[in-house]
Amino acid sequence: MTEKCPYCGSRRIVFRGYRYNEKSEKHLRLCKNCNRKFTPRDKFFRMRFSEDEIKKAVALYDKGYSSAEVVTYMKRKHGVKVTRWTVITWHRKYGKN
Repeated sequence: MTEKCPYCGSRRIVFRGYRYNEKSEKHLRLCKNCNRKFTPRDKFFRMRFSEDEIKKAVALYDKGYSSAEVVTYMKRKHGVKVTRWTVITWHRKYGKN
């Protein structure tokens, strides 16, 4: 299945380069119909933390660690400062349950 333009719904999409941010580079697409650039959305769209950091925190919470223990672990091992509420929210959004 080919992707569609989020603006006009056209399937006339071409690769247009990259968009860079702090965490990674994303593929840019260009719609030949409406001539607008966009980035395909993924599961972790507009998340401040990287996909790997979120997955690691959710995995620890799933293993039975408390949210406070996950926060401590993430700060020590990965240098990531998150709150307990963030860990719980990630678990609700990305967890297996």
